Amino acid sequence: MGGTPVVHRARWQPGLCGAVAALSGLVLTTPLWGQVPATVAAAPSPTFSQLSDPLSVRVPQSDLTLTIGGYAKVSFIQDFDAIGDAFEFKVSTIPVAGTPAADLTGRTTIHARESRVNLDVRSGSGFRAFVEGDFFGSGNAFRLRHAYGEYGHLLGGQTWSTFQDISARPLTLDFEGPDAEVFIRQAMIRWTQPLSTSWTWAMAVENPSPEFAVPGSVTGAPQSNAPDLVTHVRVSGGRGHLQVAGVLRQIRFDGQGTSSDLSELGYGANANFVLKTVGKDELLGQLLVGEGIAHYVEGFNGQSSDAVIVSPSQLKTLPLTAAVIGYVRHWSEKLRSGASYAIAELTTDAVQGGSALERIQDVRVNLIYRPYRLVEVGGELLWGRRDNRDGSNGEARRAMFAITYYLH
Repeated sequence: MGGTPVVHRARWQPGLCGAVAALSGLVLTTPLWGQVPATVAAAPSPTFSQLSDPLSVRVPQSDLTLTIGGYAKVSFIQDFDAIGDAFEFKVSTIPVAGTPAADLTGRTTIHARESRVNLDVRSGSGFRAFVEGDFFGSGNAFRLRHAYGEYGHLLGGQTWSTFQDISARPLTLDFEGPDAEVFIRQAMIRWTQPLSTSWTWAMAVENPSPEFAVPGSVTGAPQSNAPDLVTHVRVSGGRGHLQVAGVLRQIRFDGQGTSSDLSELGYGANANFVLKTVGKDELLGQLLVGEGIAHYVEGFNGQSSDAVIVSPSQLKTLPLTAAVIGYVRHWSEKLRSGASYAIAELTTDAVQGGSALERIQDVRVNLIYRPYRLVEVGGELLWGRRDNRDGSNGEARRAMFAITYYLH
């Protein structure tokens, strides 16, 4: 589950050291939300002793080390067009032209909701426990992001889905990230098996959460009685890696009264890659295809778009395709920038109505500077567009500036 430390490709977040080690059980990459704390090989100390990492301590009479991580981040956001979400660039919240909401001309927002804290507990015997939260809950409430444990090849808890590849995420300052990417944290039980020095295989059962609207003609609820089955295989080399993942899921309507139970099979394949080009520069990408998998896609999650009930006796899964391409340019040791384009398209059904979200696109360009190893400042420009089934659409532009102060 360990490997050679690598540079985070999305945001430099040293505090998230454990969040992504669980991601895929990678052989040659570490958690891509940051850097891994230094491994301590010395025998347990009889008292709490400070390690090379100033926020790591060794537990008395044991081989456990505790590391506190996280960061404080403030974001200054300037919207030039109407968009529903003030904190994240959610393309699905852009109003379509001609509606009252589209008459709004923009907004200024300053927030620190992305700030977070985590605790990483490790032992020399392969044990690990990681818990993390941020303040993106309602009203800046503290919320759970990750909570999982590992021992050997077995992981249990909530973390990045086995279906996604967090290490292939483009560099972005916006908390939302590219809306077409596979991006979700959920509870799971996962086994990761190294196959060789370059190949890794993982298999997981993950929490099912089918998303679709229930029309008034039936009574019941979206409710699976089987977990999502997820797997991936990953090959890593000197110039990057390729990961291919698959998912099978039950999309089920649990009927009540005279309404029938309905069930369909959801499935999908997700290919991700990272390719080193010149120096530290990287080309990153994702290609996704499937049906009944909108739950896994950032911009369609929460849109009730896994399936539709077309009649009291028929449940229909919705096809979805998505692609993301990004490039990270390192101008110097302290200065880097990223650019990305993302698009996702859902094949909607007439029963959803003309206002159903059908296509999302976004472009992001940024420049990030590290004046000191624990401080980052950066700016980002964003553009997004939504298209509905009836042909209506809306666009939005945003600029943001952020300062991040890391705990270590």
